Amino acid sequence: MSKQKQRRKRDPDATRDSILEAAKSILARDGAEGLSVSSVAKLAGVNRGTAYQHFQVKEDLVRATLDSVSQQLLEAVFEDSDLDGDPPEGALQPDLAHLPEVINGMAEFNLRLARYAIDNPDIGRIWLYDVLSRENPKDDVFYKRFAQALQGLADSDASLDDMDVEVLAVIMLTGYFLWPVWVRAHARSKKARKEMAVRFAAEVLRLSMHGVLRADSHALMQAYLKSNLGRKS
Repeated sequence: MSKQKQRRKRDPDATRDSILEAAKSILARDGAEGLSVSSVAKLAGVNRGTAYQHFQVKEDLVRATLDSVSQQLLEAVFEDSDLDGDPPEGALQPDLAHLPEVINGMAEFNLRLARYAIDNPDIGRIWLYDVLSRENPKDDVFYKRFAQALQGLADSDASLDDMDVEVLAVIMLTGYFLWPVWVRAHARSKKARKEMAVRFAAEVLRLSMHGVLRADSHALMQAYLKSNLGRKS
């Protein structure tokens, strides 16, 4: 009696995730010009027909891949976020009484974002260009949440008046995702890359102290930088 081969159960979600991970690798390495559904299927180890069932055209695959990067960013940087990118209740508009928590939150956020950008330099820049060139960047779940956080800070007692959230968001994101170009050229080890992330996060905090936060917060920020990041303001 011959043994019957057990057929593997299909898991569409797992297959789609494998396709998107492969697409992210090719997109980061070769750009959109070098990406195709068939090449992604080969790298993902799935049948080409199966890949086309998920993504019939290249444009859909590119869009889904960049959306997955945005979701990954959201989960890595905003640890308290819901899947739709909305902040938790009460997370916005901190007041002066909560400045220590605000500064600690800003510091942790800056460091997480700097680390993600350094660990994912190529796909990060592709993602950034896509977001900045969108007619409505807030269609992107990470940018939406990022802008909400900045707007909450701008509307709070902790910030200077008349902060231009849109301009600040573009300046900050551009810095985060271009800094890895410098890191790649100057950091030769994992330890050095980690130090580069800390350096960038510290400088963003220092700039925020002088360009975003009210003078009331400066002593707290200076103390934080000195004790936690070893930086002078």
